[in-house]
Amino acid sequence: MFKNGLRFITSGMAGAQKIRRACNLPTVAINGFGRIGKCVLRLAIQNNVNVVAVNEPRADAAAIAHSFKYDTVHGTFQGKVCVLGNSLDINGNVLKVYGEENPEKIKWNELPVDYVIDSTGRFTEVSTAKKHMAAGVKKVIISAPSKDAPMFVKGVNFNDYKKSMTVVSNASCTTNCAAPLLNIINKKFGVEHCLLTTVHAMTSSQAVLDRIKDRSAPGNIVHSSTGAAKAVGIVIPELKGKVTGDSIRVPTLDVSLLKLYINIKNPAKLEEIKCAIWETATLCDNDVYSYIEDKTKIVSSDLVGHQYSTIVDFNQVSVMGDKFVTIGAWYDNEMGYSKRLIDLFNHMVKVDKDIADKK
Repeated sequence: MFKNGLRFITSGMAGAQKIRRACNLPTVAINGFGRIGKCVLRLAIQNNVNVVAVNEPRADAAAIAHSFKYDTVHGTFQGKVCVLGNSLDINGNVLKVYGEENPEKIKWNELPVDYVIDSTGRFTEVSTAKKHMAAGVKKVIISAPSKDAPMFVKGVNFNDYKKSMTVVSNASCTTNCAAPLLNIINKKFGVEHCLLTTVHAMTSSQAVLDRIKDRSAPGNIVHSSTGAAKAVGIVIPELKGKVTGDSIRVPTLDVSLLKLYINIKNPAKLEEIKCAIWETATLCDNDVYSYIEDKTKIVSSDLVGHQYSTIVDFNQVSVMGDKFVTIGAWYDNEMGYSKRLIDLFNHMVKVDKDIADKK
C-alpha cells in the first residue's frame, strides 16, 4: 500500500540481528514507547543519536514498528522500517526490542547501553530510575519532573549539570516552556509573583470514556493541577515560592498554550517586554525561543512538529498599568519536549567526554 511501508524479514537474520555499536558514539536505550518515547526515537534518528534498544512491555517488535511508522499527529515516518525477529531496522539502525515491566530485568548489558531515556512516567525517583544501572547503564534521563533527581531545562540551567550526576530529570514540557520565559522576564524586570495556566492537549493518562474516577478527555474541558510552577522554582531558585499555577486539559491531540500572568518589580512598557523576548530569541543560537509576529492569528494545529521550547505569540502579550504582564506562548508538548530530551542527552555526553578527555 505504501512505498515505504513496513517489512518483515524472517530469514537470513544472523548478521542483521547483531546490534551495532557505532564507533565512538555512546549507546542509548529508550524505556517506554508511548507518545514521548516514539518522538524521541524519531528525533534520535534525525540527529544521529545511537539508539540501540527499546523496552516496551505492552508490545512486541511488530507492534512497535507499526506504531513508530504511522502516527496520527506527526504523520508517517518517511524511511525504512523492518522487523527483524525481536529487533528493528530503521534506516539501517538496528534496535533490540525488550518487553520487561521491571527495569532490573532488562538485559541492557548484552548490548551494552550507556544512557537510558526513561519515558514511562513511572520511574521518576532516583531509587526507581537507578534500577536501570543494575545492568551496567551509566546514566538515566527521566522524561518527567522528579522529586529528588536534579532537573534541567535548556536555556536556564544546563550548565549546572555535573559528570558525577547519574540520574537526572528533563522536568516537564510545561516547565520547559515556562522557565526560559520567566528567566528572561526575571533578569530584565524582576518577577514579584506569577500565575501560570497551561491550556494543555489531552494525554494518554486521561480516559477516552468516563471511568469511575476520570471523565472523558475527548468530551470535556478538564481542570487539573500542574507541577510546572513548583519546578520553575527549582530550576530558577530566585523564583522559589513566587510561582503558582494550574492546568486546563482540552480535547486536542497535541500542542499546548501557556499563559503567564506576572507582577513585575520594575515598570515596563509593552514594547520593552516584546523587545526583551525578541532580543533573546534572535541572539540565542538554539531552539529554545521563538516568536510569532504575524497579526493573522494562528491555531494550535499550525505548530504541530515545532521543536522550540516556547513560541511566544506577540498577539497574546499585554501590559496593564506598568507592572502587570500577560504572555501567551505555544509549545508542542510532544515533539518540542522530546527534542529537549535529545538536547539534554547531547549536553551530558559533551560534559562527560570533556571531563574524561582532561584526565
